Amino acid sequence: MFSVSYTAGELLALMLAQAEAPDDTVIRLVAGDGSLGLEMNTVQPGDTTFAHAEKIVLAIDEQISEMLSDQKLDVKLIGEEPELVLIERFEGDEGDD
Repeated sequence: MFSVSYTAGELLALMLAQAEAPDDTVIRLVAGDGSLGLEMNTVQPGDTTFAHAEKIVLAIDEQISEMLSDQKLDVKLIGEEPELVLIERFEGDEGDD
């Protein structure tokens, strides 16, 4: 099952706050041209959602949820900047940090 680390949830919440997005706005993981990206959007019927501090910060549709079922969204420092990354979950990984 796809999961989101606590740190990734924090970064997603920060991204929404910095964008001064309306309360119903979330970040959506989208597929396109053989890669994944992020866009600001709203929750759609059938989405899987992930919350941080009691606010939904990420939504993914059923197809992407299935495609990423063995992945975890986490944060990695690239230089001094945090960046969202997908990592493969290992057996015994309990999901959210």
